[in-house]
Amino acid sequence: MQICCQCYGYSNGDSATCRNVGRGHQYCCGGDTAMFDACMGKFTQWGDDSRAQIAQKVKQSTATWKIVNSHYSPYNHYAEHNMKKWFDILRGSGVHVWLNGHTHGEKHDYSSSLGIHFIENGAGGGIQKESASGIPAYAAPFVQNKWTYGSNEYGFMSLQASKAWIKLQYHTADRSWQFGENFQSTKIGGVETKHCWYIPSDGGEGRRC
Repeated sequence: MQICCQCYGYSNGDSATCRNVGRGHQYCCGGDTAMFDACMGKFTQWGDDSRAQIAQKVKQSTATWKIVNSHYSPYNHYAEHNMKKWFDILRGSGVHVWLNGHTHGEKHDYSSSLGIHFIENGAGGGIQKESASGIPAYAAPFVQNKWTYGSNEYGFMSLQASKAWIKLQYHTADRSWQFGENFQSTKIGGVETKHCWYIPSDGGEGRRC
């Protein structure tokens, strides 16, 4: 919606108004519904193609572990009807782990109905860090949260695999770090692992390390 409307350009950056702008509004493609529909149609085409490719590639794969690495979460960053499209593709697919970013946070969710662990891994560094995405109400019947970070730090997830398990860990700076205004005034410390989980190859929930 934001990409196709380009509201911030048409409204000269009026973010408050842009929260409620949609098709036909003067700040959405200047009110040009044909241009908006063409843009949304292109994104629908790309989304359908992505789902078709994942279904095909996963089915063809003989890998021990099947991991999707995506910018978006299929439920945090999609409306309910598009989430259902993704879940229809993922259900019974054999995918074990879905990794995504977009939101600059860290969390670990699990869906027993899909047999998939969903990992948000977006707080690795840079300017922004924020709270993890949470779980929208329409996704709550399908997904449960296993762990969420504290949102006031940078960090990243790591995956180590054997034939039977994936060891998922979240790493961040330990308390011995002293952060200054620049690198020269920063005292480098160690690494703290705040989340550790064993993901089984059978699509099960797994357990804490």
